[in-house]
Amino acid sequence: MRLALLGGLVLLAGCAPHFDVGGGEWAKAGSAVQQTTLDEMDCARTASRAYWTPDLVLGGLVDVVRVKVEDAQMTSAFSECMRGKGYQPARS
Repeated sequence: MRLALLGGLVLLAGCAPHFDVGGGEWAKAGSAVQQTTLDEMDCARTASRAYWTPDLVLGGLVDVVRVKVEDAQMTSAFSECMRGKGYQPARS
């Protein structure tokens, strides 16, 4: 049981969305790296609260799917926030 729980936690830890807040993945003309980083941190904070899925307390594969849906919602919210601030992805 413990081994299965540990394996599930390791799997879920690798599924967390990645927000680069170092000022390198988003670009806006005339924006300094420091401002870009501040905007990325603001959008990451917004994105971390931008998901909702029911907590079914079922565990297993259902939770893996739920977490993937939440990750997609957070990634989308982060991108929308950055675009709303006038940024474009620096890398395609």
